Amino acid sequence: MREDRKVEPRSRIWASELGGSAIDLWLKLKGTTPTNPPNQRSLRKFEAGNLWEAIVGHVLQRAGILISKQKWLAYQYDGLLPVTGKLDYIAGGNIDWAAARKYASEELDWMPEVIKRGTLSIIDGLQEQFFMVSLKEIVLEIKSCSSFMFDVYEATNKPSPQHELQAYHYLKATNMEEAHIVYVCKDDCRMLELPIFLGQEDIEAKYKGYISMISEMVKNDVKPPLESLLVLTEAGKVSSNWKVEYSQYLSMLYNFNTPMDYRLKVDPLIGRFNRVLGRLKESKDLTEDNKKALQEMKLYNLSITYGHQD
Repeated sequence: MREDRKVEPRSRIWASELGGSAIDLWLKLKGTTPTNPPNQRSLRKFEAGNLWEAIVGHVLQRAGILISKQKWLAYQYDGLLPVTGKLDYIAGGNIDWAAARKYASEELDWMPEVIKRGTLSIIDGLQEQFFMVSLKEIVLEIKSCSSFMFDVYEATNKPSPQHELQAYHYLKATNMEEAHIVYVCKDDCRMLELPIFLGQEDIEAKYKGYISMISEMVKNDVKPPLESLLVLTEAGKVSSNWKVEYSQYLSMLYNFNTPMDYRLKVDPLIGRFNRVLGRLKESKDLTEDNKKALQEMKLYNLSITYGHQD
């Protein structure tokens, strides 16, 4: 349990908000009190993420390659709102193999023996591969996730767009060349590192574009539009919109009291629409109900083209 923070107007964007719902951010900058703040389960999930982040930092420190951590960094384009965020870690340099092996041998007695043996084996393998290598100094942004999302990131070899912009902010603020978004799967402890680079044109355009959009809307007092209840994925599937489901203004903006209420509304639609898209992909004839579903999709700003059919 924790006390709710007092919501006040502010003139800066948090790095973790980049790429999120524009209308949610606009309301937060205006100082509008959320109608649907994170519940206790969500807060526990945040704390679980903090634990994984701390474990990664502990490993970096014991290996002698932790350079800095939890550093507040700001960046601002001329005439636009500043962005502020706290990076997780900067790491690199020369690994202290003796210190790492001493740690695994003497300080893991509280762990199962198989963990101790496995750690020493990993150190041996890494030392053989990287013995004379000085590791490049990079930004590390640690994110924990479910196995479902981990599989998505691994299959696409792409990070979440929001995590990408957050890590890119730290590159802009430090003028460092490279950042790795590190995903830890909470279900089975797999790890995945996805790199991004300073000056990467597509990310730079999205980073500056989002800040410019929010800055102009705040400056001119223009309220952003609502988010679409449904979205199309890169794979061409209809999906729920996390920007709606996890909106802190869910009841105010979308008339759903809880995320579950939202899912009860959209899940049947998602199944129905995806069945129609499946028939289109397979070039099957559409039933009258399928045709009605296609028309309904337009009400949710969903449009997809297969051959000559729109």
